[in-house]
Amino acid sequence: MNRNLAIISSLLFLSFPSLTLANVPYSLAQTITPATCNIKPDNPESGEYDSPQKLQTLAKQITVRVMGDNNSGSGTIFAKKGNSYLVVTNSHVLLGVNKVQIKTPDNQIYSAQILPNTNSDKLDFDKLDLAVLQFTSNQNYCLPKEIASFDINTDTPVIAAGYSSSKGEMLFRTGTVKQIISQPSLKDGYEIGYTSNIQQGMSGGPIISSLGYLLGINGISPYPLDNSAYVYTNGKRPTNPEIQEFRKTSWGIPLTTV
Repeated sequence: MNRNLAIISSLLFLSFPSLTLANVPYSLAQTITPATCNIKPDNPESGEYDSPQKLQTLAKQITVRVMGDNNSGSGTIFAKKGNSYLVVTNSHVLLGVNKVQIKTPDNQIYSAQILPNTNSDKLDFDKLDLAVLQFTSNQNYCLPKEIASFDINTDTPVIAAGYSSSKGEMLFRTGTVKQIISQPSLKDGYEIGYTSNIQQGMSGGPIISSLGYLLGINGISPYPLDNSAYVYTNGKRPTNPEIQEFRKTSWGIPLTTV
Protein backbone atom coordinates (compact mmCIF):
# COMPACT_ATOMS: atom_id res chain seq x y z
CA MET A 1 0.00 0.00 0.00
CA ASN A 2 3.06 2.32 -0.15
CA ARG A 3 1.87 3.82 -3.45
CA ASN A 4 -1.39 4.91 -1.85
CA LEU A 5 0.37 6.65 1.01
CA ALA A 6 2.71 8.39 -1.40
CA ILE A 7 -0.22 9.64 -3.50
CA ILE A 8 -2.17 11.01 -0.52
CA SER A 9 0.96 12.60 0.97
CA SER A 10 1.66 14.23 -2.40
CA LEU A 11 -1.90 15.54 -2.61
CA LEU A 12 -1.54 17.09 0.82
CA PHE A 13 1.79 18.64 -0.11
CA LEU A 14 0.42 20.12 -3.33
CA SER A 15 -2.39 21.80 -1.41
CA PHE A 16 -0.88 22.49 2.00
CA PRO A 17 2.93 22.33 1.66
CA SER A 18 3.44 22.27 5.43
CA LEU A 19 1.31 19.14 5.89
CA THR A 20 2.03 15.46 5.53
CA LEU A 21 -0.28 12.51 5.95
CA ALA A 22 1.52 11.49 9.12
CA ASN A 23 0.56 14.63 11.01
CA VAL A 24 -3.00 15.02 9.75
CA PRO A 25 -4.74 13.07 12.54
CA TYR A 26 -2.81 14.83 15.31
CA SER A 27 -1.90 18.42 14.53
CA LEU A 28 -5.11 19.14 12.63
CA ALA A 29 -7.52 17.34 14.91
CA GLN A 30 -6.28 19.40 17.83
CA THR A 31 -6.86 22.68 16.04
CA ILE A 32 -10.39 22.24 14.79
CA THR A 33 -12.45 20.19 17.03
CA PRO A 34 -15.67 21.26 18.57
CA ALA A 35 -16.62 18.99 21.44
CA THR A 36 -19.07 17.07 19.24
CA CYS A 37 -16.14 15.65 17.23
CA ASN A 38 -14.63 13.94 20.26
CA ILE A 39 -16.72 10.81 20.54
CA LYS A 40 -15.41 8.47 23.21
CA PRO A 41 -15.21 4.73 22.49
CA ASP A 42 -17.52 2.38 24.34
CA ASN A 43 -14.55 0.33 25.50
CA PRO A 44 -11.76 2.69 26.64
CA GLU A 45 -9.24 -0.14 27.00
CA SER A 46 -9.60 -1.56 23.50
CA GLY A 47 -10.75 1.68 21.87
CA GLU A 48 -13.67 -0.16 20.25
CA TYR A 49 -16.91 1.55 19.31
CA ASP A 50 -19.54 -1.08 20.08
CA SER A 51 -22.45 1.31 19.54
CA PRO A 52 -23.65 1.50 15.91
CA GLN A 53 -24.91 5.01 16.64
CA LYS A 54 -21.46 6.22 17.65
CA LEU A 55 -19.86 4.73 14.55
CA GLN A 56 -22.55 6.31 12.39
CA THR A 57 -21.84 9.67 14.01
CA LEU A 58 -18.09 9.29 13.41
CA ALA A 59 -18.80 8.52 9.76
CA LYS A 60 -21.46 11.18 9.25
CA GLN A 61 -19.38 14.05 10.56
CA ILE A 62 -16.68 13.57 7.90
CA THR A 63 -18.93 12.57 4.97
CA VAL A 64 -20.03 15.15 2.41
CA ARG A 65 -22.13 14.99 -0.72
CA VAL A 66 -20.27 15.87 -3.90
CA MET A 67 -22.59 17.48 -6.46
CA GLY A 68 -21.47 18.07 -10.02
CA ASP A 69 -23.36 19.62 -12.91
CA ASN A 70 -24.09 16.15 -14.33
CA ASN A 71 -23.10 13.69 -11.61
CA SER A 72 -23.07 13.25 -7.83
CA GLY A 73 -21.43 11.08 -5.23
CA SER A 74 -19.86 11.32 -1.82
CA GLY A 75 -16.60 12.56 -0.34
CA THR A 76 -14.61 12.38 2.86
CA ILE A 77 -13.14 15.37 4.72
CA PHE A 78 -9.57 14.43 5.63
CA ALA A 79 -7.54 17.60 6.20
CA LYS A 80 -7.84 21.26 7.11
CA LYS A 81 -5.65 24.34 7.19
CA GLY A 82 -7.11 27.65 8.26
CA ASN A 83 -10.55 27.84 6.67
CA SER A 84 -9.69 25.46 3.83
CA TYR A 85 -10.80 21.83 3.90
CA LEU A 86 -9.65 18.95 1.72
CA VAL A 87 -12.09 16.27 0.59
CA VAL A 88 -11.04 13.01 -1.05
CA THR A 89 -13.43 11.37 -3.48
CA ASN A 90 -13.28 9.07 -6.51
CA SER A 91 -12.18 10.37 -9.89
CA HIS A 92 -15.15 8.59 -11.46
CA VAL A 93 -17.50 10.79 -9.41
CA LEU A 94 -16.05 13.81 -11.23
CA LEU A 95 -15.96 12.45 -14.78
CA GLY A 96 -17.21 15.14 -17.15
CA VAL A 97 -17.95 17.52 -14.27
CA ASN A 98 -17.14 21.21 -14.72
CA LYS A 99 -18.72 22.75 -11.61
CA VAL A 100 -18.61 21.11 -8.19
CA GLN A 101 -20.43 21.83 -4.95
CA ILE A 102 -20.00 20.26 -1.53
CA LYS A 103 -22.90 19.64 0.85
CA THR A 104 -21.56 19.33 4.39
CA PRO A 105 -23.09 17.35 7.30
CA ASP A 106 -24.89 20.49 8.53
CA ASN A 107 -26.58 20.85 5.10
CA GLN A 108 -24.52 23.86 4.06
CA ILE A 109 -23.51 24.04 0.40
CA TYR A 110 -20.11 25.33 -0.72
CA SER A 111 -18.43 25.76 -4.07
CA ALA A 112 -15.44 23.46 -4.40
CA GLN A 113 -12.38 23.31 -6.60
CA ILE A 114 -10.85 20.18 -8.07
CA LEU A 115 -7.18 20.46 -7.16
CA PRO A 116 -4.84 20.31 -10.16
CA ASN A 117 -3.07 17.02 -10.80
CA THR A 118 -5.38 15.10 -8.46
CA ASN A 119 -8.04 14.04 -10.96
CA SER A 120 -7.91 12.27 -14.30
CA ASP A 121 -10.67 11.92 -16.86
CA LYS A 122 -8.78 8.93 -18.26
CA LEU A 123 -8.42 6.13 -15.72
CA ASP A 124 -5.67 3.62 -16.44
CA PHE A 125 -3.41 1.20 -14.62
CA ASP A 126 -0.99 3.93 -13.54
CA LYS A 127 -3.56 6.05 -11.72
CA LEU A 128 -5.72 5.76 -8.64
CA ASP A 129 -9.45 6.38 -8.76
CA LEU A 130 -8.95 9.33 -6.41
CA ALA A 131 -9.36 13.09 -6.63
CA VAL A 132 -9.12 15.86 -4.06
CA LEU A 133 -11.49 18.80 -3.70
CA GLN A 134 -10.99 21.95 -1.66
CA PHE A 135 -13.64 24.20 -0.13
CA THR A 136 -13.52 27.14 2.25
CA SER A 137 -15.72 27.69 5.28
CA ASN A 138 -15.68 29.56 8.57
CA GLN A 139 -17.52 26.64 10.16
CA ASN A 140 -15.64 24.01 12.16
CA TYR A 141 -16.05 20.59 10.58
CA CYS A 142 -14.70 17.37 12.02
CA LEU A 143 -11.73 15.45 10.69
CA PRO A 144 -11.18 11.69 10.89
CA LYS A 145 -10.27 10.47 14.35
CA GLU A 146 -7.18 9.04 12.70
CA ILE A 147 -6.12 7.87 9.25
CA ALA A 148 -4.98 4.29 9.72
CA SER A 149 -1.22 3.77 9.51
CA PHE A 150 -1.15 -0.01 9.59
CA ASP A 151 -1.98 -2.98 7.40
CA ILE A 152 -5.70 -3.69 7.32
CA ASN A 153 -6.63 -7.14 8.58
CA THR A 154 -9.37 -9.35 7.22
CA ASP A 155 -12.39 -9.74 9.51
CA THR A 156 -12.01 -6.11 10.67
CA PRO A 157 -15.52 -4.74 11.40
CA VAL A 158 -16.25 -1.63 9.34
CA ILE A 159 -18.97 0.87 8.58
CA ALA A 160 -19.27 2.52 5.16
CA ALA A 161 -21.05 5.84 4.69
CA GLY A 162 -22.22 7.90 1.74
CA TYR A 163 -25.16 9.59 0.08
CA SER A 164 -27.81 7.80 -1.94
CA SER A 165 -27.78 9.01 -5.55
CA SER A 166 -31.55 8.61 -5.87
CA LYS A 167 -32.74 10.43 -2.74
CA GLY A 168 -29.61 12.22 -1.55
CA GLU A 169 -29.95 10.68 1.90
CA MET A 170 -27.07 9.60 4.11
CA LEU A 171 -26.68 5.82 4.15
CA PHE A 172 -24.68 3.59 6.48
CA ARG A 173 -23.68 0.02 5.72
CA THR A 174 -21.94 -2.22 8.25
CA GLY A 175 -19.76 -5.16 7.28
CA THR A 176 -16.33 -6.72 7.65
CA VAL A 177 -13.16 -6.73 5.60
CA LYS A 178 -13.20 -9.97 3.62
CA GLN A 179 -10.03 -9.70 1.57
CA ILE A 180 -7.08 -7.44 0.88
CA ILE A 181 -5.48 -7.50 -2.56
CA SER A 182 -2.16 -5.73 -3.05
CA GLN A 183 1.06 -6.06 -5.02
CA PRO A 184 -0.65 -5.97 -7.39
CA SER A 185 -3.93 -4.41 -6.39
CA LEU A 186 -6.91 -4.21 -8.68
CA LYS A 187 -6.64 -1.39 -11.19
CA ASP A 188 -7.19 2.18 -9.99
CA GLY A 189 -5.91 1.27 -6.52
CA TYR A 190 -8.72 -0.95 -5.26
CA GLU A 191 -7.44 -3.22 -2.48
CA ILE A 192 -10.10 -3.50 0.24
CA GLY A 193 -12.86 -6.05 -0.34
CA TYR A 194 -15.56 -5.68 2.33
CA THR A 195 -19.08 -6.94 2.89
CA SER A 196 -20.81 -3.56 3.38
CA ASN A 197 -23.45 -3.40 0.65
CA ILE A 198 -22.70 0.07 -0.67
CA GLN A 199 -25.19 1.69 -3.03
CA GLN A 200 -24.88 3.99 -6.03
CA GLY A 201 -23.88 7.44 -4.79
CA MET A 202 -21.76 6.20 -1.87
CA SER A 203 -18.55 6.31 -3.92
CA GLY A 204 -16.02 8.56 -2.19
CA GLY A 205 -17.54 8.09 1.26
CA PRO A 206 -15.46 6.73 4.15
CA ILE A 207 -14.76 3.19 5.29
CA ILE A 208 -14.27 3.36 9.06
CA SER A 209 -13.14 0.57 11.37
CA SER A 210 -14.72 -0.27 14.72
CA LEU A 211 -11.78 1.58 16.30
CA GLY A 212 -12.83 4.73 14.48
CA TYR A 213 -9.91 4.76 12.04
CA LEU A 214 -10.42 5.96 8.48
CA LEU A 215 -9.29 2.95 6.42
CA GLY A 216 -10.20 4.11 2.93
CA ILE A 217 -13.01 5.23 0.66
CA ASN A 218 -15.83 3.41 -1.11
CA GLY A 219 -15.70 2.94 -4.85
CA ILE A 220 -17.17 -0.27 -6.28
CA SER A 221 -20.47 -1.80 -5.20
CA PRO A 222 -21.20 -5.54 -5.24
CA TYR A 223 -22.42 -7.20 -8.44
CA PRO A 224 -21.65 -4.39 -10.92
CA LEU A 225 -23.11 -4.57 -14.42
CA ASP A 226 -19.82 -5.74 -15.91
CA ASN A 227 -16.47 -7.08 -14.74
CA SER A 228 -14.24 -4.33 -16.15
CA ALA A 229 -13.05 -3.30 -12.67
CA TYR A 230 -11.57 -6.70 -11.97
CA VAL A 231 -8.18 -6.31 -13.60
CA TYR A 232 -4.87 -6.13 -11.75
CA THR A 233 -2.57 -3.13 -12.07
CA ASN A 234 -0.13 -5.26 -14.07
CA GLY A 235 -2.84 -5.82 -16.69
CA LYS A 236 -3.54 -9.45 -15.83
CA ARG A 237 -7.08 -10.65 -15.23
CA PRO A 238 -8.14 -12.78 -12.27
CA THR A 239 -9.53 -16.23 -12.96
CA ASN A 240 -13.27 -16.55 -13.46
CA PRO A 241 -13.76 -18.11 -9.99
CA GLU A 242 -11.81 -15.21 -8.46
CA ILE A 243 -13.94 -12.68 -10.32
CA GLN A 244 -17.10 -14.31 -9.03
CA GLU A 245 -15.76 -13.94 -5.48
CA PHE A 246 -14.75 -10.32 -6.11
CA ARG A 247 -18.26 -9.53 -7.34
CA LYS A 248 -19.77 -10.48 -3.98
CA THR A 249 -18.09 -7.64 -2.10
CA SER A 250 -17.73 -3.89 -2.22
CA TRP A 251 -14.28 -2.52 -3.03
CA GLY A 252 -12.47 0.47 -1.62
CA ILE A 253 -9.16 2.29 -1.93
CA PRO A 254 -7.03 2.35 1.24
CA LEU A 255 -5.52 5.55 2.60
CA THR A 256 -3.02 3.63 4.70
CA THR A 257 0.26 1.76 4.78
CA VAL A 258 2.92 0.57 7.24
